[in-house]
Amino acid sequence: MGARIDLLIRQAVDGSGQLQVFLAAPGRQDAFVVPIPRELLTLQRVWRQRFLKHHDPAFAWPEGAAVVRSYSEQLRQGLQQWIDSSAWLPLQRLLKDLPDLPLSLRLEGVDETFGSLPWESLALGRPIWRLDGDAPVAGSSAPVRARKPRILLLVGSEAGLHLDGEVGRLQAQQRSGRIHLSVLRGQGFNPAALRTALAQGAGWDALLYLGHSSGGPNGGVLHLGDGSQLDGQALEADLAVAASHGLRVLLFNSCSGLQLAQHAARAGIDWAVCFLEPVPSAAAALAFAQLLKRLEAGSDLQAAVIHTRQMLAERKGCEGCELLLAAVATPIAKPFQLPLQRRRQLLLRLASTKRKQAIAAGAFVAAALVMEFTPANPLNSYLLDRRLEVQRLWRQLTRQPGPGAASPITVLLLDPATTLPELGGGAVVDHTSRVALAEVLHKTPPAQVPVVGLDVVFDQPRPGTDLLAAVLRRQPGRKVVGGFVPQLGAPCQGQSGNFWLESSPLAAAGLIGKSLAVGTAGSCGVLKSLPLHLLYAITSDNFAGALSKQSVPVLPADRVIDWSLNWAEQIRLVQPAELPQLKAPVLLVGTSGRLGNQSEDLFEAPATVQDALLRGDQPLWNGNAREVPGVLVQAVLIQSLNLQHWLTPLSQTLCTAAAAALGVVLAALLEKRQHRWTAVALLVLVCSPLAWSLAIWQLWLVPLLLPLLALSATASCRDD
Repeated sequence: MGARIDLLIRQAVDGSGQLQVFLAAPGRQDAFVVPIPRELLTLQRVWRQRFLKHHDPAFAWPEGAAVVRSYSEQLRQGLQQWIDSSAWLPLQRLLKDLPDLPLSLRLEGVDETFGSLPWESLALGRPIWRLDGDAPVAGSSAPVRARKPRILLLVGSEAGLHLDGEVGRLQAQQRSGRIHLSVLRGQGFNPAALRTALAQGAGWDALLYLGHSSGGPNGGVLHLGDGSQLDGQALEADLAVAASHGLRVLLFNSCSGLQLAQHAARAGIDWAVCFLEPVPSAAAALAFAQLLKRLEAGSDLQAAVIHTRQMLAERKGCEGCELLLAAVATPIAKPFQLPLQRRRQLLLRLASTKRKQAIAAGAFVAAALVMEFTPANPLNSYLLDRRLEVQRLWRQLTRQPGPGAASPITVLLLDPATTLPELGGGAVVDHTSRVALAEVLHKTPPAQVPVVGLDVVFDQPRPGTDLLAAVLRRQPGRKVVGGFVPQLGAPCQGQSGNFWLESSPLAAAGLIGKSLAVGTAGSCGVLKSLPLHLLYAITSDNFAGALSKQSVPVLPADRVIDWSLNWAEQIRLVQPAELPQLKAPVLLVGTSGRLGNQSEDLFEAPATVQDALLRGDQPLWNGNAREVPGVLVQAVLIQSLNLQHWLTPLSQTLCTAAAAALGVVLAALLEKRQHRWTAVALLVLVCSPLAWSLAIWQLWLVPLLLPLLALSATASCRDD
């Protein structure tokens, strides 16, 4: 048993009429003497007379209930006043210094009246029980098993008693599958049958005795169903065998129960619950039915006894019985709980889920909800980038590079220092030269490259517009797509959307205008936000959708571009000199992102995007790895549509709530925290690779960080 305060009261052997008191607690010992409370003992005798008279069915006493209640209160107050007196100052100090420790009471050599005082009713703010027995008996108790409670019911002499209701209640619990019950009753309850039952190797979790008992020179005497009798001393050896097989608690619903309980403790049975005096059979039956109910509900024995005592104090017809219910334990007794089936244990612990578990679960679910409704927030973008980077490493480790059915898309990068001068672009620094675009179309045979996408903003007249329009008119069979920035996409840039392009000579010559939006919110910084988690859908109204091979292209909103793929393998860069001989279904033309020293069309690249566009150990475009040209972003979107490859994120809120709930279940299932941590670690080891693999096999992006944190928090914060 854990730490406690031991109180030993012994009759002084010098005939002084005083009591010797010994106190022991962790790190504390004390001894003193107190006078025998003779007035209190007289009050105890008077109370007993009133109690027995009131509950005697042969004696009609209408005012008996009120009298017994009055004397019960006087007796309780008298005992409390005696303990609160200055003679008990050492105990009072110890109780104040150690408020969380229970109190055990051992009485040696005192008379029966003193032992019958209602010590358990003292208002000391802690459990109180009686001690008997010595150091551990030989042998060890069987370990407690999670199983259906095994109860041995002994029904002794029933003369004048009506026990069918109590027996029937237990049998009903057996029929419902809540307990395993074995009953010895009538002629079947004899000494030989009792010894056989107590010696069963499967053991018993509790023994309940109903019937008559009496006092005797060798302790209490049980009156068996066949008319024979066994005293407590004769029972000790058989009870010791039962204790070695797991019997830990006895419930005596009989008279003279204290002597029998003391013999049970000396036999090594941890706990025995009894009444100190004869009580009405209805009150005894009610008390023990309540005890069993509380134990079956998962309560420990001490809490069940306290609750039952309170119930008796409030129940009509049980006046004074609450002062007589006592628990006797061995010095090494451990807290007792009925071993229940694992399913029942789980349900009981789930029903007692701690408030801090609910708070932890609510906090993580709320965080997940915020993250889900604001997917573009910096923290979410960072975590998504890290997740895709881990996903890329998992692809490499498991050698699953991804889809490869689509042919690489051909891209021509217009660079002010190299390709633009070759195409006659000159030294234009504030816009993409339309002269150079006209030259690209002129050099590329329409029959060999039927579709050309110009990743350029056509929002106003520029030098070379007429030349570009003339080339477009000479190639009527070629599909040429140009771009514009919608007002909603970049409000801070002051763009006028498609208004100029619709009425321009370029549109009249056949240039198709499409939105250059990439599914993200507009950015007013030097570098644009690269699409990780799409806020808006990519359709045929978008530049990428118009250039994909899908007849009805749709990349839905709330999807994630799979930057764990090596997109460099899906993109082929060409030089101006290769254009006359080029054969490709689509040619994508765009700038390297800079014109002069200014950023024109660059996206900020997180770490995973940098790795996705590497060829060898160098960026695909031979530029700054942290700045991705917009034309390459469009190429990735086009290939995502061509391959129908993107990730669908599962609801972060639902996954976090499910993980938090799983943590609550784990905490209920596994009482030891180290076992829970082991289970959580195993779940992390299993769930993480499974989630990464699901992203590869099913294109489901299962959130991990918040759900696993919620699982860990709710599983570990339960401390009972």
